[in-house]
Amino acid sequence: MKLKTNTELWDIILEINIRNVHVETLANLNLQEITEIWNRCWLGYYYNMSYSREHMKVWLELSRVSLEYSTAIYHDRRVVGFTLLAIDKNEGWIAGACIDPAYRNNGLFKILLGSQLNLAKSIFLKKIYLEVLEQNYARKAYQAIGFVNTRQLNVYRTLNIKECKNEILRIPPVFSTTLDEYFINRSHSFFSPAWQRRERYLRRYSTYKAFLNDSETAGALLSCDKSGLLLDVWSSNLAGAKEILSAILHRTDSVLSLINQPNDWISTALSLYGINPTANQYEMCLELS
Repeated sequence: MKLKTNTELWDIILEINIRNVHVETLANLNLQEITEIWNRCWLGYYYNMSYSREHMKVWLELSRVSLEYSTAIYHDRRVVGFTLLAIDKNEGWIAGACIDPAYRNNGLFKILLGSQLNLAKSIFLKKIYLEVLEQNYARKAYQAIGFVNTRQLNVYRTLNIKECKNEILRIPPVFSTTLDEYFINRSHSFFSPAWQRRERYLRRYSTYKAFLNDSETAGALLSCDKSGLLLDVWSSNLAGAKEILSAILHRTDSVLSLINQPNDWISTALSLYGINPTANQYEMCLELS
């Protein structure tokens, strides 16, 4: 009997493991179902990705996720993987893509991504962006279907900043400004934001405070809710980065959390204060024909 090649054996494994699998959109699922699927599929991830129902609602609204053009992969009647597609004019962003841990390593992710890209093409999107942790094996799957790295993004999460505050003796003056003025000044800095720092995304927050330094070369946007979340920060030079960060660090009680910050003057200034990324991730892009 002729032995089968590794490729042939893998094809047989796939045929067995993905039987009774099909892909649908998420259009017919309610918020509770989507929240359950999200939490189940992200179990065991590098950090806690669990969402409450309300958190999921806010995430979908901020990202402008289109459930009609997002995909779910089913095994029998159970959703075992999903992709969430956010849409901004003629560009898309994968706001989450994951396979249930019990169903991984069966080739389902490739099927899921292929279906998602076909949906994106059907509505004439030109580009699809996503962000993936440096150590995440999914990077290889994205690269295999044509996604390319566009730049590194730095992730800062819940860092202790007490020592940094002690070293900053002078608190530079900053002033409140309107959101329009904030984004006008940001545009002059040639700041290139990641998806969650795009102007249209940030304007969807219901409450916020915008700040600029005296020279209007740096700014920060903070949420006004009890979290006081730092939504955005930018600078066109190192001096401005030091000024705006010094002001932010003195306003913050004990932690700093900044997600998807481009590797720019802000990152440079943070490193000078001894604050380094807790994780590196890559922004990736696929141009659709």
